[in-house]
Amino acid sequence: MKLPFLLLFLFLSQIGISQTTKTNYTNLNKLLAEGEKAYSESNFVLAKEIYTKVTDSASWNHVYLYNLAAVELKLGETDNACEHFYKIYSLNDMKVVKYLAEYCPNYRGENKYSFEEVEEKPKFIYKDKEYPLIKNNNLNPTYLSAINKAFNKSKILKEKASGRNFLSISINKNNELTTGNIFKPASTKEDYDLVTTEIMSILKNTVNYIAAKNNGHNVDLWNKWDFLISVF
Repeated sequence: MKLPFLLLFLFLSQIGISQTTKTNYTNLNKLLAEGEKAYSESNFVLAKEIYTKVTDSASWNHVYLYNLAAVELKLGETDNACEHFYKIYSLNDMKVVKYLAEYCPNYRGENKYSFEEVEEKPKFIYKDKEYPLIKNNNLNPTYLSAINKAFNKSKILKEKASGRNFLSISINKNNELTTGNIFKPASTKEDYDLVTTEIMSILKNTVNYIAAKNNGHNVDLWNKWDFLISVF
């Protein structure tokens, strides 16, 4: 699999730069131009040095990290590239999963798979009926409906988390919901722990999860799925 370095560079030139301050704009723009030149001339050592400086200036920028990882792969520094792919993954950018699966199949001994490569996709059981967890590349509407109903029956969430709650989930090989990242929970800082505990309890107990399988064995997935639940 070839990383689309130049395409990413164009993207970050148009979007990533707009997120920096005017003070840093000139310096970053210069570094990006130098990095593109070094990469196009196959001077990957210099390109890495330049893109390391860029990512130090904006470590949250997914596209900068993609380019640094692409350079590291060119240098044969797969472990370093995997570290940066994992950082992108931790920032909840699921586009990186295909690169994790391709270049980092046993990253930190985790031996995870991408959703696309497993033989049997994850499922869930709700009211004694089995459903695919993912339908048309998104969480199954039946799953979302079940979770939404459970959320709106919760007195804690009605009182402490009225409004929109942004969530992210994945399923591990033990048939368990993992990650459960909760972004911008509709609660005060004081109620955050109470709300997040209630949310996780609902996610884990409303349905039964069934892990993905490969060669007849349960496997962990890199993929996480985001969704929005509103409580009123």
